[in-house]
Amino acid sequence: MSTKSSSHAGDRTVSLNAEGTVSTDVVRLLALGCVLVLTASYVSVLYGITKVVGGSGSLFALVGLMLLAATVLARLIRPRTAGTLALTAAGLGFAYYLTSAGVELGVVLTGTNAIVSDTVALATGLPVLRMVQAGIWTLGFAPAPVFLSWYLAVRGRYGLSVVPGGLALGFLVLTGDAGTLVTLTGTLAAVGAVAGGELERRGGSIAQADLLAVLFAVIVVLSLSVTIVPGEPTGPTHLVQGESGTLEATIDSAPQRSGISGQVDLSPEVRFTVESDRPSYWRTGVYDRFTGDEWVRTGQDRRYDGRLADPPSSSGTVRQTVTAETELGIMPVAPQPLALDGDVTRATTVSRHDQPRPETPLQEGDSYAVESAVVDPEPDALRIAGTSYPDEVTDHYLQTPEDTSSEFRERTDEITAGSDTPHGKAVAIRDHLRSSKGYSLDVSQPAGNVAEGFLLEMDEGYCVYFATTMTQMLREEGVPARYVTGYTTGQQVDNGEYVVRGLDAHSWVEVYFPGHGWVQFDPTPGGSRADVHTDRLQEARENGTEDVDTEDSEDVPIGDESDPGEPPASDPDDSNESPSDDPTDETDPDDGTDPDDPDNETDPSTSDEGTGGEAAGDDDSLTDRLVAIGYETGALGLVLLVGLAAGARRTDATTRLGRAIGIYWHGFRGEPDRDARRAFHRLERLFARQYRPRRPSESPRAYLQAVSTTTAAEESLDPGVERVLEYYERATYGDGVGRAEADDAIEIVDDLARSRLPVVGRLR
Repeated sequence: MSTKSSSHAGDRTVSLNAEGTVSTDVVRLLALGCVLVLTASYVSVLYGITKVVGGSGSLFALVGLMLLAATVLARLIRPRTAGTLALTAAGLGFAYYLTSAGVELGVVLTGTNAIVSDTVALATGLPVLRMVQAGIWTLGFAPAPVFLSWYLAVRGRYGLSVVPGGLALGFLVLTGDAGTLVTLTGTLAAVGAVAGGELERRGGSIAQADLLAVLFAVIVVLSLSVTIVPGEPTGPTHLVQGESGTLEATIDSAPQRSGISGQVDLSPEVRFTVESDRPSYWRTGVYDRFTGDEWVRTGQDRRYDGRLADPPSSSGTVRQTVTAETELGIMPVAPQPLALDGDVTRATTVSRHDQPRPETPLQEGDSYAVESAVVDPEPDALRIAGTSYPDEVTDHYLQTPEDTSSEFRERTDEITAGSDTPHGKAVAIRDHLRSSKGYSLDVSQPAGNVAEGFLLEMDEGYCVYFATTMTQMLREEGVPARYVTGYTTGQQVDNGEYVVRGLDAHSWVEVYFPGHGWVQFDPTPGGSRADVHTDRLQEARENGTEDVDTEDSEDVPIGDESDPGEPPASDPDDSNESPSDDPTDETDPDDGTDPDDPDNETDPSTSDEGTGGEAAGDDDSLTDRLVAIGYETGALGLVLLVGLAAGARRTDATTRLGRAIGIYWHGFRGEPDRDARRAFHRLERLFARQYRPRRPSESPRAYLQAVSTTTAAEESLDPGVERVLEYYERATYGDGVGRAEADDAIEIVDDLARSRLPVVGRLR
């Protein structure tokens, strides 16, 4: 069926090689829609960041303003002027970001080192969410590509319009913030905008759709391949520890994040030993940004230069020596570390929170010494510490997800209603969680905000849930707090010597008090944890599990481990604050929980800087992840399938494949005359491949005679060829053939074709 391009006065149309035509106005709308989809793809990534750090309203207002400005200015200013305006907007946005990040205005105006440094870090794998001023960065990043893309699209420059948006999306792919579906959607929208522009400009035929489909598939594959760009070059290198699904393997898979899961198991294997004058929790990770279902450590690491920051005050120092008993991607320290010593410290990085970690895994037998400040304020001192927090503290340790519910805020207010000081609020929250929630490793991760789910819906959980919820509740009350991971003291095997196992992995809270610094609080109930720890270690010893003891610990009865039991719920002075809030007290480092408490566990995705138990994985979260992976894989597979099909059509591969198969297989048999003619055509294609094709002016008989005269004597044509030709002539020009004759022609051609197969031919 043929179609025609039609035109009407004043109305150009685009031929679709199908019945009817489509107006260029429709094509233009489709192209503009594709540009909007491209814009929405990278704006959605930025929205995912502002949902966590705040500023979503400002982001959408800014994007809307840029779209409106581009629409108005598209007919008023030249492209060069528009480009200048876009660069100016970007410059102002990033200048605001840098000044908010603490860079002086003079430096912003005279130098580019800070901008280049951040850009390089992001382009080499630093997620935007890890940036200290991530919210402001998104507001500085969005205006330029949004304005310039839409400006060019409104002017009909669709090819150019996808460049700013494509660069923006590509940059977010490099940072790791743009997922597969977002990248796929944005890429297809970009190609669609270019294709729409070409159809509008040239009146291209829909017959070229197969070529566009091939380009779609190729560009999608290429766009997704940029995710192989390596991450931060200065980041530590880790070997995956433990089997798949264990806590160690989960930790290694996300070095700068601390996840939250459901049911977990614990490993009894020894991780390290510590020699110290006093017991302590051994800290391995500090996290300041909560996304709702995981914790993120913001800022970039720096090389350890010999000294760490001093706390505002301390009551002395304690020195500890840590020895790795297995490969470790962490450096446990007693808070707050002041200095490190040992060969391994030559390749040590330090986070923005002054938490060290090795650039390469520590090997068994590696050791290092740590000098830590003893932050040991009296509860009375904490009560009168006040709220004069440094800007550095309030800027980074009061963050809550933007979509935190009013129910969570109201419940927190109820719990802290009788407390007027930050210390009182901390103790009230801690005591409430200890008394109202049970301890269990067998839980299901709630959907959405984990802190809300635990406070408002769940009846039990483990340390990750308790510490996460307390941190967020304190922040809702305006009290700076941060989430910390590491290990409890472990098993004391000698005076000042401790054996720390995966069972001791733990998470807790640090609360900031002016004049004192970060003070440790542990909201997890301690009583039932000891039972879990004892049972698990006893079971491992009875089963002869390897690496659950050192030479010094194997003869120490499990009962010798100190366990203070459940801490007191409140102070008898009726202030709801216990004197045992001393974070480094030998029997209670954080207001009632002993640092020696042996059973403190960590979720399989808890700490990227810790190493501990095994993850069993939560069924619900696993199902969600599998569904998400299925959607992404299905979408990518569909695009590739369409691309392959279109490529096959473009190259006529399907027709050629069908003809090739037809030489060796006749297919289903039907009417005798038709089968006879088909048998001859198969023979003709076979000879065309082996000798030469039949010329247009050459009759079938003349062709076979010519072929027979050019063949060597040993390759003389099969006598049956003459019969196939005879059957063909009778079926075409004569009175037809019968079923037996048609079958004879088919069998002759089948034998000739199969004898010429590469393997079969040599075997005959």
